[in-house]
Amino acid sequence: MVTPDQFLARCNQLWHVAPAGTWKAISASGLRTGQQLIEAADLDEETRTSLLTAPRSETVHLKVDENEVVLRDQEALLRADLPSLLEPGTSVSDWVQLLNRRAYLFTDKVAMRRMLDKNVERDGAQEVLSFSPLRLFDSARSQIELSAQNSSGVPRKSDPHKGRDTFLSITRFPDKKPAVVTIVDGLPDIAGIVMRVEHHEVGKAPTTIT
Repeated sequence: MVTPDQFLARCNQLWHVAPAGTWKAISASGLRTGQQLIEAADLDEETRTSLLTAPRSETVHLKVDENEVVLRDQEALLRADLPSLLEPGTSVSDWVQLLNRRAYLFTDKVAMRRMLDKNVERDGAQEVLSFSPLRLFDSARSQIELSAQNSSGVPRKSDPHKGRDTFLSITRFPDKKPAVVTIVDGLPDIAGIVMRVEHHEVGKAPTTIT
């Protein structure tokens, strides 16, 4: 079990990486999950249901509250053998819904930079939000679930290893540093929790937005 003090010691830095322009929407409406954005967007029901329950094969652009938001692709889930890698009782639809209910924060700077660099190169400018672990803990302790693995990826394993227990509350998580911190159902108010926002693009030094 990870105690609150251990959580703060092992997750002493937390980052969220998003496409450029996202901070405007987050500062106004909070850090919303894929599910919340899909439900708030102007979509027909067939498209909405597909986005909520099936892996995204490509980046999706949505209009939400007059803002354009981006949902990254879930290409790593587009594997024919994915059902066999999910624990008994977990369908592909169940797994996608579990992922869509969460906002994701990196705990490791190297992993964060790897994703940031990949997305800047592939998709253009990105924003990095730095979170206060203490203030996040104080505001959203009951919503925080930790994962020992990159929950959005599917390693090349032959045995079932993805399921509901991929995400564990702080009180159930093993005594080690998590790979990722997730926030179930997002954060409607991030005032005072996001401490710094940087803009990153190819060939330029990062600039501070706030």
